Amino acid sequence: MQRIAPLLFLFPVAAQAAPWWGEASLGVLTTSGNSETRSINGKFTLDYQKDAVRNSFLSQAVNAADDGETTGERYLVTDKIDFTFYERNYAFLAGEFEKDMFGGIRQRTSETAGLGRHILSGPTHVFDVELGAGARQQTAQDTREKDSDFIGRFGADYRWKLSDTSGFRQKIKVESGASNTFTESMTELKLYVIGNMFASLTFTVQNNSDVSEGLKKTDSTTAVNFSYAFGKKPA
Repeated sequence: MQRIAPLLFLFPVAAQAAPWWGEASLGVLTTSGNSETRSINGKFTLDYQKDAVRNSFLSQAVNAADDGETTGERYLVTDKIDFTFYERNYAFLAGEFEKDMFGGIRQRTSETAGLGRHILSGPTHVFDVELGAGARQQTAQDTREKDSDFIGRFGADYRWKLSDTSGFRQKIKVESGASNTFTESMTELKLYVIGNMFASLTFTVQNNSDVSEGLKKTDSTTAVNFSYAFGKKPA
């Protein structure tokens, strides 16, 4: 905990005067009594945009324990760069790394490229869709067997500004290859409390079509975070 907190607020100070914006989030939940549980989740996003180029970075960590025994541990790092080339159309390059110590797939890395379209770009509703292809490397949870294949990628990202202090987001991603189809759905509800401080409730569902025997194909995570938004997003 002592190592995570300073990192969450390091970049906001330096980003205020630059074309950067992002969010730093931290959520902690503990219970005691007949059983003791603990969960910690941290999230950091950093975006940069200048003219037709935009870069989006995300890192996330989740750790859960029940009666002193770790029951969940997941790390995620992604980076995507977009190049707008004609009005609402753009090309993208994306890289993603995920490690889940208790999920159906232990480790997954993907590198993809493709095209996207800003279907809605108004102040209230924003809706982007993407279609691309690339490569994926993954490691099975129990056997540690590694494989790599070509994949197709589909993504959709919808944001709805409910009011000046609240917002809704639904994001879907599908990466499909010969060895496995990975699907992720993320639903988020955000409520600003004061200034740049806000609380968020996030529900994430991940599904792998092909996992080792005895493991579940679907994992879900619910996170309640207190967050800080920094920088100024372009209009």
